[in-house]
Amino acid sequence: MTTTPAASKQSSNSWQTETIFDSAREHFDSMLAGINQASQSIELAIYIFELDVIGKRFVDHLQRAAQRGVTVRVLVDGIGSSRSADTLGELLTGAGAEFRIYHPLPWYWDSYRWSLRHGSWISKFWHFINVVNRRDHRKFMVIDNHTAWCGNFNLSDDHLGARLPWRDYGVCVSGRPITQLQINFDRVWQGEEAIRGLTDFKYSCSNLSFRLRWLRNRNLIARIRNAQQRIWICSAYFSPSGAILRAIKAARNKNIDVRLIVAGRSDVALFPLLTSSYYADLLKLGVKIYQYEHGVLHAKVILVDQHCVIGSTNLNHRSFYHDLELDVVLDQTASITRMENLLLSDMDNARLINSRDVSILSRSFWLGWVPRILRYWM
Repeated sequence: MTTTPAASKQSSNSWQTETIFDSAREHFDSMLAGINQASQSIELAIYIFELDVIGKRFVDHLQRAAQRGVTVRVLVDGIGSSRSADTLGELLTGAGAEFRIYHPLPWYWDSYRWSLRHGSWISKFWHFINVVNRRDHRKFMVIDNHTAWCGNFNLSDDHLGARLPWRDYGVCVSGRPITQLQINFDRVWQGEEAIRGLTDFKYSCSNLSFRLRWLRNRNLIARIRNAQQRIWICSAYFSPSGAILRAIKAARNKNIDVRLIVAGRSDVALFPLLTSSYYADLLKLGVKIYQYEHGVLHAKVILVDQHCVIGSTNLNHRSFYHDLELDVVLDQTASITRMENLLLSDMDNARLINSRDVSILSRSFWLGWVPRILRYWM
């Protein structure tokens, strides 16, 4: 099935094709083309699914796919998609698709009929209380167990940048490792989030179980510590764990080229202030920090030597300890070159921070450090 622009190819044991998108419109158009060409199955897990212009286009295409006999399963998050979840459920199931909500909010009683958890509404309510801080932040779609889209684009007009440009990335991949993404979706859909195996993180990284979360975090630390040439990080919400921060500092002490692209503007008001509290220590080590100011930075990309990790994972405590995340690992030469050029473009649209920019606000305990107390939930 051909659903994407021309992409580089590699052996059948890895991703056969990798296509990177930095345009939300192109990413959405590619996904919609994939839905139109689906012949067997569509699995879509998305954090925010708005019923705006782009959301309605997806609903229309998914409805038509279900009506022509394709098995369609859509999973949204109970907080991220709280405003539209009930209506989405009615529209999609009415056309023959299957629809679920990951941990619905307790005061949206009607949403509980779409909950992944079986049982009475009381048992679902108490389950939610126990997992209130656990969200499904993944953003990916699998078509016919053959082609997948992954990244950090929500289904929302915000990404189209009509009011303010949003900077984000997505990728379309095909090949044998798609099976890992299919299993990832199935486990959550079936309420069995623990996955045995799939722990090499060679082609994709997930954190569905406690063990996988621990292994994925260790894998990221190892990637940073084993870097030989460069570590370029583009992070919308940069507030790393102590272990990640120590690994970054250790890499810089080995004269690795470490660059951070962080948000100057954010959809989460406190985050630029929280991120700025890390500037002083990192600048002393020679880390280059670029504060993106061309629009809202929402991207999550890590480029280490000739490998690129791209997906939904933030370098913050929510991703490390709470939310379900999914990333893919790219290593084809064309992909690495393209991502390198895209990140260089982001640096051109950012302000290079220096020691003089570390203002009294970021050094102040009350304004720069108090948010760190809350970072476990951010």
